[in-house]
Amino acid sequence: MLRVYREEIALCYGGGPALAVTRDLQACVRRFGIPREPLEELLAGVEMDLRVTRYETFEDLRVYCRRVASAVGLICLPIFGCRHPRSRDYAVDLGIALQLTNILRDLKADAARGRIYLPLDDMASFGYSEAELLRGARTEAFVALMRQQAGRAHRHFESAARALPESDRPRLLAAEVMRAIYAKLLRRIERDDFRVFERRFAVPRLTQLGVALRAWVLGEV
Repeated sequence: MLRVYREEIALCYGGGPALAVTRDLQACVRRFGIPREPLEELLAGVEMDLRVTRYETFEDLRVYCRRVASAVGLICLPIFGCRHPRSRDYAVDLGIALQLTNILRDLKADAARGRIYLPLDDMASFGYSEAELLRGARTEAFVALMRQQAGRAHRHFESAARALPESDRPRLLAAEVMRAIYAKLLRRIERDDFRVFERRFAVPRLTQLGVALRAWVLGEV
């Protein structure tokens, strides 16, 4: 099926797609000038989820994060009307930060499916094994490992904030709300000492609404 969608995406940029969904996509591509590369990257990320269950290094994981998360932001930039070159950097860093936060939150669910998204070399350096993760062992080594991973996510959130150009800030309001909500989620996980095997963390809806209202009224998050 992925092969079919790759062919359909190619036809969006030169030809006539056969599927209703890609015919609609072609209309959006033409209307907004959506580039082809991030659409293809998104499919490549889906394929990684079908074939890959381990990542040796963070650089390997970064490729995955860019494909499944940053690519979505890059697709949305022309739809939002963003024009500044730095908005691409913003989308890339924000996507990585969001996906890293998801990975930390979803360790238990992913492990139940036999998937480990934490870089194996980081796990080895802290002395935390695959077997421990798969059985949900929250050890001192695990907490130290998670602090390292959370710090990496924070750095990408901060890098995204620095990259955000003022000229595109109003167009990226929704993305900024998401940045603030996910940063709060990450801090909640940290405050509870990474008890992700014991509970699923979330930001309450009322808090999310407050973040959105603050962004809308004050233009900041």
